[in-house]
Amino acid sequence: MAKISDRDIDAIREKADIVDVIGHYIQVQRKGNSYVSICPFHDDHDPSMSISPEKKIYKCFVCGNGGNVYTFVQNYENISFPEAVSRVASLINYPLQVELGQQSHTVVDPHKEALYKVMDEAIQFTMYQLDTPDASTERKYLQDRGLDDALIQTFQIGYNPTGSALYHFLHAKGYKDSDMNQANLIRINESGTFDTFASRITFPIHDEKGHPIGFSARILDPNNPSKYINTNETEIFTKGDIVYNYHRAKATARKEGKIYVCEGVTDVIAFAKAGIQNAVCTLGTSCTEHQINLLKNIAAKVVFCYDGDHAGQAATLRAVHMARKAGCDVLVIRNLTGKDPDDLVRQQGKQGLEDLLKDEITWIEFVIQYQISQTNMNNYSDKKELIQKVQADISTLSDEVDRRYFTQMLAELTHMPIDYVPTQKRPVPIDTYSRGRLVVPDGSLDAEDLILIMMLKSSGFAHTFEVELGYLNDKVHKLLAMLIIDSLHTLHDVDPSHLIDRTDKQDVKDLLTRLVSLPAYDVEYDEAVLAGAIRKVKITTLQKEKEAYFAQLSQSGLNDASQNVLMAKYLECIQKLRRYLDEEDNN
Repeated sequence: MAKISDRDIDAIREKADIVDVIGHYIQVQRKGNSYVSICPFHDDHDPSMSISPEKKIYKCFVCGNGGNVYTFVQNYENISFPEAVSRVASLINYPLQVELGQQSHTVVDPHKEALYKVMDEAIQFTMYQLDTPDASTERKYLQDRGLDDALIQTFQIGYNPTGSALYHFLHAKGYKDSDMNQANLIRINESGTFDTFASRITFPIHDEKGHPIGFSARILDPNNPSKYINTNETEIFTKGDIVYNYHRAKATARKEGKIYVCEGVTDVIAFAKAGIQNAVCTLGTSCTEHQINLLKNIAAKVVFCYDGDHAGQAATLRAVHMARKAGCDVLVIRNLTGKDPDDLVRQQGKQGLEDLLKDEITWIEFVIQYQISQTNMNNYSDKKELIQKVQADISTLSDEVDRRYFTQMLAELTHMPIDYVPTQKRPVPIDTYSRGRLVVPDGSLDAEDLILIMMLKSSGFAHTFEVELGYLNDKVHKLLAMLIIDSLHTLHDVDPSHLIDRTDKQDVKDLLTRLVSLPAYDVEYDEAVLAGAIRKVKITTLQKEKEAYFAQLSQSGLNDASQNVLMAKYLECIQKLRRYLDEEDNN
């Protein structure tokens, strides 16, 4: 394992703005003095993750995931702690000199790495070939469609020559036939080995991390029925998992809080021609839950800009419902032009697309308009079914004004009397969540929470705890108390964001981030509050001891000596308990 000095770890943690680092991965929104976001660690529908720049921690109050800046990067990228430190250092431009490489904990799949490498080599080859005389027709085609050299370079557009030119090039470079075949760059049959994308313009496809994984390729031969073909399913290419241009668009999408979702590769490039960098596509009209989850991690607003034909609009309806279910703020571009974004930019220039994007409507407006367009409005039964469908969608709106407004709109458009749609019953919020499970509030656990909070806030309170109590009943609470005491004795430091890195026990980290995220953490306390919490823990302890002694005394077969000893302890326990209970009543 690579060794990074404690000094560097502390310096990077202190210099890093946790909001900026998390915002590099997911969309973050300001809320008061803190920030919130959709939690990427569970199927989150509403922002349930809170981020505190002052405390330098984050916490999800639904799934319980929490920690500091290193914890987030570790969990999000599924990497080791040293790699997370190195990644954060890179994000904040901290000059960390450490070689991770093979010493890190991350296990790199050598086979996938081989496929990424052969794909990257293929991309470089096809880009070079686009500038050769053999590709003059394809180059002119791209230029006629308004793609200048800058766009071609940005999107790494290339040309795969006829026959087996790519195969022979890669073979000469030492790449294995099996890797080329498994990356779907070549086809092997009884007649020989051939390039999969021969005679086609190639548009490289990358995964969300920027790894090259496949191609979408166009042929100019009018007699070929397959104008576009994509890479087949491979170990690194799964069509339903891919959002084309995601790795390029995510920075702008996070900054602007919006991501445009198109149907095809050329639509995304058309957006780029118009100077709009936060556009992606789903490589066809289908949209999957995985793609939606990728989208919601980079932008609060997802704007669907599918084609205006029947297939495109039907796909928009499916995608809208899927995105709504995932908790996205969904908008739709109403496309009445009969043209896709690529056509608009080629025929009308940048202004054509900008005009189209001005016609942005809410998802529920789209649903109403689409459902009406698909309904025989002269048939009562069809209209009734339409109303039931749309009412179900309207009922999911959280704002009462919206529900009333769109109910009235539906009534006017269908010429049907429709009652106002009330709010759907919502699940009771979980107020108490511990280590991934709902727990029943317990007075003594609350007292232990309070003791730990006060220990984190003051070394004096921690010292009082050591002298007056020295233990906690809950196992995880006890471990955190020991961690605090040890850090105070050895490092004179109990900063919560530092403590997280001093334990490898996830339940302790979860407890720590939960406590620091509670409103109670920001309250000022005095010794009287601590004394009351300590007394509550002692009362709980004595009550358990009393019950245990009573159970032993109730057993048969005890000799007189044993019974006398147990009785003395039982009575002593009752006496102490009464004293503490009297103190409780007097305070």
